[in-house]
Amino acid sequence: MFVSVEVERTRPDRGRRAEPQIGWGRGTSAVAEPAGFLPAMAALLQCIRPIYDALFCPGLPFQYRWRLLALGPINALAYSFKWLPWVFSRSYSVVRLPLARSPGRSSRALIFTPESSSRSLRPLHIHVHGGGFIGGVPELDNAFCKRMVEETGAVVASISYRLAPRYPFPMAHQDAQDAAAYILEHAERLWGANPKLLTLSGCSVGSNLALAISQGLADSNTPAKGALMIDNPVDLRIPPWEKPRPPGFPKSDPLAFIVPLFDVYAESARSQRSDDPLLNPILADIRTLPRKMLFIIAGADILLHEVTTFVNRLKKDAVVLNSQRDSSADSNSTSYEIEGMVFDNMLHGWLDLPSFIIDENLRTQALDASYDFIRRIHAKNGWHNDKKTKKET
Repeated sequence: MFVSVEVERTRPDRGRRAEPQIGWGRGTSAVAEPAGFLPAMAALLQCIRPIYDALFCPGLPFQYRWRLLALGPINALAYSFKWLPWVFSRSYSVVRLPLARSPGRSSRALIFTPESSSRSLRPLHIHVHGGGFIGGVPELDNAFCKRMVEETGAVVASISYRLAPRYPFPMAHQDAQDAAAYILEHAERLWGANPKLLTLSGCSVGSNLALAISQGLADSNTPAKGALMIDNPVDLRIPPWEKPRPPGFPKSDPLAFIVPLFDVYAESARSQRSDDPLLNPILADIRTLPRKMLFIIAGADILLHEVTTFVNRLKKDAVVLNSQRDSSADSNSTSYEIEGMVFDNMLHGWLDLPSFIIDENLRTQALDASYDFIRRIHAKNGWHNDKKTKKET
């Protein structure tokens, strides 16, 4: 059980919901980070974490060290294009959340809140960034999270987790679950969000972690109502180089040398934890997952086979479970609905590629479907975004 956080509400400014003042402390309370240049630089340093691990991670084989050294500058360059425009943004606040299973440690989270004077509790959405378990920061998905707030009216928490190779399985999964548990416990008090109207999303390995959050909450009084999965790895029993290549998969890849790094998180657990549904959601019981799920699938992704196999199995399970349910009034919101959208010839991570590389219409279609999916879940649970309602009337 977490210790309660004492908050003080400030006077609303320009119609915005009054933000709770999170204490500057350690231990079991969330800690607010000051806005400005220094925290932004801390996030940038996290982007080049592979270089630090390559130099200082104890016991790391040389085959991983040189690859991490090569990956560091690539990460820094790629991440900078997405992250730098947000350095001085006031679209979100930064907090550090205590991790229950790692006393004394915390993880960064970005909190996006709607521009509204509404006093009713808003839906809560938790997002998890990708990065192959070896990189990434929440700031990489700022545009996605900001638009999620605008489109749905939800409070969005974008969380972080510790990275491999220094922290192999199950550390990232535990961090994601612990961060989510803290957010849920304090959602109403700190951010005016309803923990009982929770949705999840994740990009790449972030979607794997989002499903771990769902499994951890399955028997709680705040299970996730829905999950949006983008480029979702669901079967880590198979190393990347053994996964079947789909039609359209590139015959040559100049970055193929870093592929072994994408296995360092799961490698040590594969022999003894191969049946663990947290690491391999393809093995998860559908009853531990959200009842509403949308999978955005890249047709030329190395993950195509496993994720389509997973989706097809979930659809069959959903038919069986839905047939056993009665026709009560709330059946529409509690029935299982599994959707999958395959975008042909798209590569893993395609939604982050510049418009001169991909069809912008496909990106728009995928993102519009994603936000609409979350809105439909909210509507089935009694929440309608004021902004969207006004636009439609």
